[in-house]
Amino acid sequence: MVSFMGFLWLTLSLILSFISGSSLLSPVWFRNGDVSFGVFVQCRGPSNAPCNQTCIAYKTLEEIPDIFLKISAVILFSGWLLLSIGALLVLSWTIIPAGLCQRRVCTPARYAQTAAVVVTILGLLFFPFSLSSQFARQICVSSFIYMSGKCSLGWGYMMAIITVMLSCFLPIIGRYNLNEIKTKIPKLKLSSNMM
Repeated sequence: MVSFMGFLWLTLSLILSFISGSSLLSPVWFRNGDVSFGVFVQCRGPSNAPCNQTCIAYKTLEEIPDIFLKISAVILFSGWLLLSIGALLVLSWTIIPAGLCQRRVCTPARYAQTAAVVVTILGLLFFPFSLSSQFARQICVSSFIYMSGKCSLGWGYMMAIITVMLSCFLPIIGRYNLNEIKTKIPKLKLSSNMM
């Protein structure tokens, strides 16, 4: 039986993994008028009519126009992958017997989620380096590292920041869940010995 903390850990893990993936696919990390770009997508056209936008999705690293965008894409994708692996481990924990949580599933899930947070923070800190590229200067005019020029911050980048902030709590919730499971196991052994 999954405890409340276990259910919270599972739910938050799955939701934050989904939101992190959605923000990576968002074309609105930085925008200037009718042009916006993100990690894997660039769009041109009126933002109030998404059906009239022309978007380019980068399917390979060679298609990404700048070296800083390529590096941040690899880092951010790795962070999302670690967060998703952690979420899948937490999901598998709900299926397996309760005694297997501590070493085989819960601890690796917490480590994967902690690594995901660290890697994603590095990727989010590295992404603004792409503002100094020729690609970003064409869109944002006078942009430089951590100075967006005429571009404004988009919802995709903000959502990625909020997601990583909330993901910081996942290993803490997982640790609390593990402590809750440890306290229940001795009680179960004592009650079975009494009978």
